[in-house]
Amino acid sequence: MKYLTSKEVAILMGVNVSTIKRWTDDGKLPCYQTPGGHRKFILSHINEFLSKNKKKSRKVNVIELEGIKDRKLIQYIDHGAYQKLIPVFLDHAINADSNRLKTTLIGLYMKQYPVYEIYDSLVLPVLRLIGDKWADDKISIAEEHLASNTIRNAVNALGESLQRQYLKGQGYTLCLALSGDQHDLPLIMAKQVLELQGIPVLNCGRDTPVESLKTLLKKFKPDRIIVSLTYIEDRKLANREMNELFKIASELKVKIGIGGQGIHHISGKHRKNAQLLKSIRDITQI
Repeated sequence: MKYLTSKEVAILMGVNVSTIKRWTDDGKLPCYQTPGGHRKFILSHINEFLSKNKKKSRKVNVIELEGIKDRKLIQYIDHGAYQKLIPVFLDHAINADSNRLKTTLIGLYMKQYPVYEIYDSLVLPVLRLIGDKWADDKISIAEEHLASNTIRNAVNALGESLQRQYLKGQGYTLCLALSGDQHDLPLIMAKQVLELQGIPVLNCGRDTPVESLKTLLKKFKPDRIIVSLTYIEDRKLANREMNELFKIASELKVKIGIGGQGIHHISGKHRKNAQLLKSIRDITQI
């Protein structure tokens, strides 16, 4: 996790260093203080301050803090102009510009746009476009992997900036992708959004055989299971695994939510018995 100095926070907030010191001395802006008296900040400290002082978020400029000179990008972030950001974000992903991707996501977050909205309105549409380009032979599988991994790194960087506070008595949510599904980015985004709500998450990640979950489910007793269905190669296997999952969930009285582009590959019975998650925002309602 990157720590920011008072000078860097001043640049980020568009104020002078003395103002930052005054805010921290008054208890308005959280920070860590070293034994030598130096103030250290993380982005969640600043976001907490901005959530209580929304007018001050207008001056926040992550782009300039990172030394990126791009007026259009600054404008798009300031206004949450997702439709204009999509082609820019796509281009940066294909060109493996991880710094601009990370800065864009963190910039939107610092402007107080909800994390689920950032993912639903920007990241997921770009991931679909990358998949379409690969399917249409416009990019190679290597380029698709590189672009997706660059986005994953940016999403993880945003995740490091988020501050979680787990609620007492809140049960676990278990996240997974079925056997053969190698896509774990939706699970990473779901985990972040749930943890921001105070919900502890166990993320089994990609390619998880349902048969292997029995011991885990009995050990942690989650309240809910979220299954990401991004890519289903073997429909019969996927439906067998969903049958097994519903059987186990019924025994343990666990709710199941399913989401992803592969939903149409599983039976209507499974879609009827689970909560359908059409977006990352829907996960916050499960």
